[in-house]
Amino acid sequence: MMKISRFSLLVFFIATLLFFQSYGQENNKTEEIFLGIGSGNRKISKIQKSSISPNHTDSITIVDEVKYYLEPKQHQVSYNIENIKPARLKITASGDKLYRGYLKAGAGAYLSPLLDFNYASKRSRDESWGFKGGTNGSFANIKGMGNTKYSDLSFGGYYQKFFMDYDLWSELDYERNNYQFYGLDYQDSQMYDFYGIDSNDSLMKESFQEADSLFKQNYDLFDLHIKLNSLNIGRDSNKLRVKSWIDFHHLNSNYDLSENHFLIGAHSGWLILDEEFLGTFELDINSVNAPETLIINEDNIIQSSNLRNRSSGIIRLNPHIYSRKNNLIVKAGLSIQANINDKAKFHIFPDLELSYSLFNNVFIPYGGWVGNVQRNTFNNIRLENPFISEDANLQNTIQKSNLFAGVRGSLSSKFTFNLSASFQKFDSMYFFTPDNISSYGNKFQMTFDNLSQTSFMGEITYQDSEKLKVSAKGEYFIFDPLNELFAWQKPEFLITLSALLDLSDKIIVKSDIYLVGKRTVFSHHEPLISNSFEDGKYVYNLSPLIDMNLSAEYRYNKKVSGFIQFNNFIGRKYQYWSNFPVQSINILGGVTFSF
Repeated sequence: MMKISRFSLLVFFIATLLFFQSYGQENNKTEEIFLGIGSGNRKISKIQKSSISPNHTDSITIVDEVKYYLEPKQHQVSYNIENIKPARLKITASGDKLYRGYLKAGAGAYLSPLLDFNYASKRSRDESWGFKGGTNGSFANIKGMGNTKYSDLSFGGYYQKFFMDYDLWSELDYERNNYQFYGLDYQDSQMYDFYGIDSNDSLMKESFQEADSLFKQNYDLFDLHIKLNSLNIGRDSNKLRVKSWIDFHHLNSNYDLSENHFLIGAHSGWLILDEEFLGTFELDINSVNAPETLIINEDNIIQSSNLRNRSSGIIRLNPHIYSRKNNLIVKAGLSIQANINDKAKFHIFPDLELSYSLFNNVFIPYGGWVGNVQRNTFNNIRLENPFISEDANLQNTIQKSNLFAGVRGSLSSKFTFNLSASFQKFDSMYFFTPDNISSYGNKFQMTFDNLSQTSFMGEITYQDSEKLKVSAKGEYFIFDPLNELFAWQKPEFLITLSALLDLSDKIIVKSDIYLVGKRTVFSHHEPLISNSFEDGKYVYNLSPLIDMNLSAEYRYNKKVSGFIQFNNFIGRKYQYWSNFPVQSINILGGVTFSF
């Protein structure tokens, strides 16, 4: 018999226990009996177990997006239209009340009547129009100067039409001027010999001095202006800016002179980024029928001889660019001009200007370099010097170069200033020289010469609203003619002072003071004053002159006022043009009406 070891018994015993335990769990009885070592029996109730699965809970709650779908559904709506009155906009014009009519009438010393008349439309967004007329003169003579009577008559009107994009403006005027070539020295016996008058015959001399027809001059002027401008005057890149003009005048004189001047021009431009591209074109035509010479017949009447036509044209083309960069403004371009007489001569001038703003426009330095063909019409010349002779030679002046620089600005809202200097060169600059063919020096011819001119200018203005305004301007000139001895009749300096004072809109006081420097002139006949004989001419200087005008107006109400004027307040019979002294103090008074 095999001997069984203890270890084998132990393994057998444990395996038996595991078997019975597994068997017991598969039994469906509610009670189980466990046998064990010890005394007594114990019953253990079966535990009921239920499986519990753990749930995961997140601290962040995720809410699903809720989408709503609305199904469109049209509902029938009924309504009734109720008529209402249109809104009305009441426009009240700002500013003072306007009157259609204005009349100014007065009279003064030297039998001087004065009449001004204006009648115009009131405010309108569609059109504007007006008529004007006036007359003034003197029917008394300056003592010792013979017949010095004169009269001026003018009338005309304008019409302006406002369109959606354009503004049309036109004006037509007529003017008639009557006066005498009175610049003679009636103490000069040689003058009587020149005109064939016996200086010992007092009756003949008196008749000669007071004659109305010997030295009379009449001018009739018809003046027409038309402008068509686009209303876009700002720097708008979406619109083309256009300015156009037509000027025409017809002038007749007492000695068979007639002049027709026609000017047509246009100016346009675009804005591209910061640059403005501009261009100007002008066609300038002037035709003058004038006597080649004037002679004095045996009755001492001036007559024309050998009429001839003198026509000329000027064509101007000026493309240029404006550029604005912060405080700097630059204009750069060329001016191409043709001066057409018997032959055409072309000129190309620079067109350069620049300015720079310092300290918010307190100081604005500026400068430039330009040139031009200057049109000299007989009408412009006679307005500058009314004693010009019709047989004077007429040429255009060529401004070959004008180089200028200066500074302007405003030291306050009331005080402005401007200082500048310029250096100019001219070809065919005109000077007024005495006529010795059809007059004894009491008319002027035109002498042309090349000229270099240096100018210095200063100007200041002080204005306190509309109550007080004071301005002063001074110019000093240095002339250097090429062939002539001096720049004849050109003043050495010009100073102008102006002031306006408004006292409670009731009393208005105005004053103007003119100071003109000496002018170098010459005569073909020896004058009584100190002179020098140079190049066959008696050369002397006209003294500097001062002229002061003072006026005051009292406004009784907005319709009626009274005024008084003091012309040449200092009362000096100075000569601006040689041999032509002016009237002494002239007191003029009158009234004004608005209606």
